[in-house]
Amino acid sequence: MNALDTYKKGVKNKYEKEKSKEYSDYLLNPSPAKLKRLCALIFEHTTVHSDLAIFKKFFNFNESEDKIRQIMCFDTDKFRPFQNFLLKNTDISQTESLDLIAVLVGFEPRPYRKFRNTDDFEGINGRKIELTTDKNVESIRVKPKNISDFATVKKWSLKKKLLIGTLSLLILASLGFSLKSICFPTKNGIVWTKDHFVAVDLADLENIDNAQPMNQSLLDDFKKIAVCDTTTFFKNGDKNQPLIWYGKDPSTGEYEYFNQPGLHPVSGRTLKKITPYIIDKYIRTNK
Repeated sequence: MNALDTYKKGVKNKYEKEKSKEYSDYLLNPSPAKLKRLCALIFEHTTVHSDLAIFKKFFNFNESEDKIRQIMCFDTDKFRPFQNFLLKNTDISQTESLDLIAVLVGFEPRPYRKFRNTDDFEGINGRKIELTTDKNVESIRVKPKNISDFATVKKWSLKKKLLIGTLSLLILASLGFSLKSICFPTKNGIVWTKDHFVAVDLADLENIDNAQPMNQSLLDDFKKIAVCDTTTFFKNGDKNQPLIWYGKDPSTGEYEYFNQPGLHPVSGRTLKKITPYIIDKYIRTNK
């Protein structure tokens, strides 16, 4: 098994262990929309430079615009290969996609470049290796040419070392966070209500499938609006500068109109620019 195949196997094994843990709402049944929302949630809170580089490479951020908004406006269908990889064992060859999945499931070491170059995975005497995990150690099992060459090298996980060394700090931090959440409850998410987003505390929701990480821009500016034949649809009358975007209500199939580009807040599909054809066919005829 080469290094890339071993990396894929490690990521998939990590997913199987993590899908019922902290991010189970997103990973247990990972739809493309849930995986995208998990990307936004993790990106908002991570400070790890290598992970930030993984996000930047995959989403190709415009540095002058809000990055959370760019993630939430990213094409949801781009995450369908992620879903198929995790649930149906289909292959993913793009390392930028594999690295992002590794971030979502917490696989270490990542990215693939680091995984490939680490001493643990270079092999011994040029032979191939595979990763197996133990409760307290990571074991590198050598695939020998001869049975007499069989050896197992155990190495303390760097993650375990850091966890042990900072345990007391984490306990104090969690106590402080709990006190803060009780005394000063925060709004860390948004949900769609009728024609706008409202701020919520995700911990208070029984079902977070329709919730998104806090996005102040969506909260303040994104609205569903009513339109008619007197609505101003284009800036200065220029059909290349739309002021309205539209999409279908997934339950009724009727067109709905919004004041900004992005994703439909219910279906998750990308909104389309208004056009003279849509105006004439669906708006001016519905007087």
